[in-house]
Amino acid sequence: MKVLILGFEYLPVKVGGLSEALTSISRALASLGNEVLVFTPSHGRFKGSKIGSVKAFGEVIDVDVHESREGRLRVYRIGGGILNDSDVYGPGWEGLLRKSVVFGKASVLLLNKLLENENLPDVVHFHDWHSVFAGALIKKYFRIPAVFTIHRLNKSKIPAFYFHEAGLSELAPYPDLDPEHTGGYIADIVTTVSRGYLLDEWDFFRNFEGKITYVFNGIDCSFWNERYLDGSRNERRRKLLNKLGLDDGSTFLFIGRFDRVQKGVDTLFRAIEILSTTKEFEGMRFLIIGKGDPELENWARYIEGKYNNVRVITEMLSREFVREIYGSVDFVLIPSYFEPFGLVSLEAMCLGAIPIASSVGGLRDVVISLDDDPERGTGLLVKPGDPYALAEGIMRMYKLPGSILEKIRENCRRRAREFSWESAARRYIRAYTGNVDRFFGFII
Repeated sequence: MKVLILGFEYLPVKVGGLSEALTSISRALASLGNEVLVFTPSHGRFKGSKIGSVKAFGEVIDVDVHESREGRLRVYRIGGGILNDSDVYGPGWEGLLRKSVVFGKASVLLLNKLLENENLPDVVHFHDWHSVFAGALIKKYFRIPAVFTIHRLNKSKIPAFYFHEAGLSELAPYPDLDPEHTGGYIADIVTTVSRGYLLDEWDFFRNFEGKITYVFNGIDCSFWNERYLDGSRNERRRKLLNKLGLDDGSTFLFIGRFDRVQKGVDTLFRAIEILSTTKEFEGMRFLIIGKGDPELENWARYIEGKYNNVRVITEMLSREFVREIYGSVDFVLIPSYFEPFGLVSLEAMCLGAIPIASSVGGLRDVVISLDDDPERGTGLLVKPGDPYALAEGIMRMYKLPGSILEKIRENCRRRAREFSWESAARRYIRAYTGNVDRFFGFII
């Protein structure tokens, strides 16, 4: 099968989890014998050769393409005009919209150029709203099946002007439109990254009942693996805490963005305040890693200054150091308000760190709560946005004996291996051919 993938991030360009997902999906599809083409903006990181020009926003833009090959996988990084801007999702909101339109037109130019010497792809697979113009134009002009994947809903409307500028006036009956809804409308199959997120956001996804489904993301446990680490977990934990100026103790990790919308770090801060009134608090250690909202960063520093068992790290860490941290701590805290998939939980579980997570979205699919299955449990799910529930969960896990924790750690490692990128690729292939189960509002 020949698959065309469209997306705004592809390694080494990385802003969030989309980059890892697109790169891993593409490689997994190719490893299964499929021919895979990836179109992505260069964002000024690659110098290519000119293939032609497109008209957009009253100017002529020369388009250049950098091609790289990896077996049956070809990656085309498209440059020219605003596509060369280093701000992946910019510059600014208007700049992002313009970049999305130009990417769409340049993608048509590139595919048309490739068709001089090869056959059409069997399917176009476009990811998140930034690639909707590209996906819609390719489906319109080349009439191939389309699959649209939403990794995280943006829930923003954009002026119809940009659809008109893209040559998609037929998709713009209103002054402002939700590009995610448009992407779902024109796609033959719509997917998101977990069953839990699909159900949590059913008010949106119900618009596509009968063609909406899910494909779990994967994890590369060959990288997130303890074989790269020295010593026992207890030794690694003591060494890590010593580096941070802390004595040994049960260690709880938060790693993620500091925001008020999704990640729930504010819930964690309140839970720490609640736990500070207990005698067990002295035996706990909290590592809080992330950055973002300045007010939340200041709050984190306040908590760190108030309690001598809390450490805050706001600088960017290498993947290798994050792997070392996962393999050293006892628990990972994921107090999200919503979570499409929850990659942190799988990264941690690969390395035996036990998740204490909100019962939302993909976290419900990944984490088997001890409350639901004490034998196969991989962690604990708690009520989202409730600092008392989170504090209670932390206390419960803190009090578990070491022998039970070791069993849970082994459950974590086993569970994480079930979420491979090969499994994701095989389900995507079923979606490409229409041979996949879907969701319906009238089926309970």
